[in-house]
Amino acid sequence: MAFITSVVPLNDWRLFVEMETGSVIVVDMSRKLDTARYSDLRNPELFRSVTTDGDVVSWGSGRVTVTARELMDVVFIDRRREK
Repeated sequence: MAFITSVVPLNDWRLFVEMETGSVIVVDMSRKLDTARYSDLRNPELFRSVTTDGDVVSWGSGRVTVTARELMDVVFIDRRREK
């Protein structure tokens, strides 16, 4: 069973992610672009190439990958920093 059913790139380095449960989230990846792991995503064409196999979100045919769990960490860690 796939955890992520779809992922769509949005403006400003955000992702619209739909979960198997029917829940949706918008993940702001812009804060990660200055890290070594995600710096390639600054390229808008690469960012728009996002796909998922249900467990992993990837860009550029696997050039950059993130697991569903890591994606959730981006959401929750960033939210804690805002408070």
